[in-house]
Amino acid sequence: MTAIEVRVHDVADPETELRSLLRWLTADEEVGRAVHGRLAGSVPARPDHQGTLIDLISLAVSGGLSAAQLSFAVDQWRTQRRGSPRVTLRRGGLEVEVDGSDEETLRKVVALLESEERTGDGGTA
Repeated sequence: MTAIEVRVHDVADPETELRSLLRWLTADEEVGRAVHGRLAGSVPARPDHQGTLIDLISLAVSGGLSAAQLSFAVDQWRTQRRGSPRVTLRRGGLEVEVDGSDEETLRKVVALLESEERTGDGGTA
C-alpha cells in the first residue's frame, strides 16, 4: 500500500471539502476498492482547542489503482465543486497538484504512486 496525503486549497471550509472528496473517492466504483482513507490533521490539537483541525486526507492506496483512475476521480470531484478547489497529492517529497486530467498531471501522479517501488520504503510516506 502507498500512503498519500490529500489536501484542498483556497476553500472556506477545508474539512467539509475533504469529507466530500473522501466520500466521492470511496463511492467511485473503480477507485473505492483500491483506497482506504481517513481524515487527519497535520498538527496535533492545541490544548486550548476542542478537537483537531482537519486539513488532510490520509489515503492508503493499493497497487491495483492506476494513476489515471485516481487523477480522473479527483478531477471529476473538483469540477463538481463550486470554484473547483485546488487539490494536492503528496507522498514523501513528491507533490502533485491535480488541476485536470491532462497528460502531464497523469505522468506526475504515476510518479507519485510508483515512488514506493523506486525508494523501497515499503509504502510509508
